[in-house]
Amino acid sequence: MNWLKRLDPRRSLTLRIILINLALIFLALGSLVAWTGFRLQKSIIEEAEHELELRALIVANGLREPVKKQLEFEESEDEYDDKDEEEHEYEDEEGHRQVFVSFGERDLKTIVDSYAEEMDARVTILDPSLNVRYSSDPVVPIHIEERHPEITTALRGSEQHDIRLDEWTGEERLFVAAVIGSSDSVEGLVQLSVPMTEIMTRVHAMWAVLFTAALVLTALFVVASIILGGQITRPLRRLTLAANRLAAGDLSTRLDMDRQDELGALAAAFDHMAEQISELLARERAFVANASHELRSPLTALQLRAELLQMTSGDEARRNRYLQEIREETEKLARLLQQLLNLNRAESGAQSAAPTALSPCLEEIVASMQPLADDAGVSLQADIPPDLPQICIGPEDCELVVRNLVDNAIKYTPAGGAVYLRASVNAKWVQVMVSDTGIGIPEADLPHIFERFYRVDKARDRTGSGLGLALVKAILDTHGGEIDVDSREGEGTTVTVRFRSKREAI
Repeated sequence: MNWLKRLDPRRSLTLRIILINLALIFLALGSLVAWTGFRLQKSIIEEAEHELELRALIVANGLREPVKKQLEFEESEDEYDDKDEEEHEYEDEEGHRQVFVSFGERDLKTIVDSYAEEMDARVTILDPSLNVRYSSDPVVPIHIEERHPEITTALRGSEQHDIRLDEWTGEERLFVAAVIGSSDSVEGLVQLSVPMTEIMTRVHAMWAVLFTAALVLTALFVVASIILGGQITRPLRRLTLAANRLAAGDLSTRLDMDRQDELGALAAAFDHMAEQISELLARERAFVANASHELRSPLTALQLRAELLQMTSGDEARRNRYLQEIREETEKLARLLQQLLNLNRAESGAQSAAPTALSPCLEEIVASMQPLADDAGVSLQADIPPDLPQICIGPEDCELVVRNLVDNAIKYTPAGGAVYLRASVNAKWVQVMVSDTGIGIPEADLPHIFERFYRVDKARDRTGSGLGLALVKAILDTHGGEIDVDSREGEGTTVTVRFRSKREAI
């Protein structure tokens, strides 16, 4: 029953493409075939009418003299004594007697019959009073012809055809008429007619050709739709299978489609997404491992100190030392947990709605960090313009960014060195630059300094958690800021952060 499901347009994109194309084909091609067919049908009938009108004129011109002689003969039969002309008497199927005067070897009847045979048409001769004098078709009796459109128009000197049911045979025929003589001197009329079956045979053949061509084009469109649908749905099926494998945990799944169209762009986006997910999960695993390691160290230290404290009985100095170490490890653990919380908040995209007045914030940070610099024997100098614009970042985040940078600068600057904090404004950004004369960062480590728990071990202590710069980068990314680090090992480091001003954001 799966094949029935594939025939459900709601389940098959290929089938929907085929159905939509078929609908468009039937609408466009059907309209074109109908318009073309009716135009060609009209053209075929008009061509047959024109051809029959020309034949009627030819016959009328050829019968002008014979008809004139015949009418003169019939009007004065008793006095007609032309010795060069003979009389031919004929009797029709109903026993009616007709006499025709001959001209050399042929009479009017012979001439009319020859025209009818040559043109494959019924030829009927009428006198000016519309009396039928002779018809090549024996089913047409001698009678007074009605004033049909083609006859009325011919008497007025014009041409007009008429398609109607023949009153003698009941079949549909095409009728035309032409005056014998001139419009000023009408000596008779010739009426030509042919069955519409011959003309309609050509029309039907034309329609058959058009319908055959339409069916062939429709079949080609269906094949093209199937091919196009396959080209679209095959990559989509591959994408679905790859997405399912990725959801099942196969992070190595890639499409690797070599296409330049939209589906190729979609496949490239999927591969990029899969790569990002793989990297993200790898970072998360590393984060969990590093966080576990960083938390295990102070917890182990706390457990050890607690056990030693229990074993210490009367040595008050040792007890106080263990209690101090427990307090320090607890503070370290609290700082680590707070940094993890801050990092999680920053990476989640949480933003403070209130802007920050930068000048007071920087002055407060410098004042709070001055005792730490003094203890380290480092000179902390600041150049903070009093009229700095407000920045699009909350006070807490601003303090976290700048305090981390100043703290790192003091921590990795030897005694006797200096740390400088400068702020400035340009056309787009508010810049805060923290530079030091410290030990610098090796060039090989610079690309990794914003990774979580990454520490440059060489010539550095292990007091930090490796989360400071990662936190700074996450906060700046969340608020649309930027950070650059320029460092030379043994010469010092300059970190420049750029905040968007409130005026620029507006």
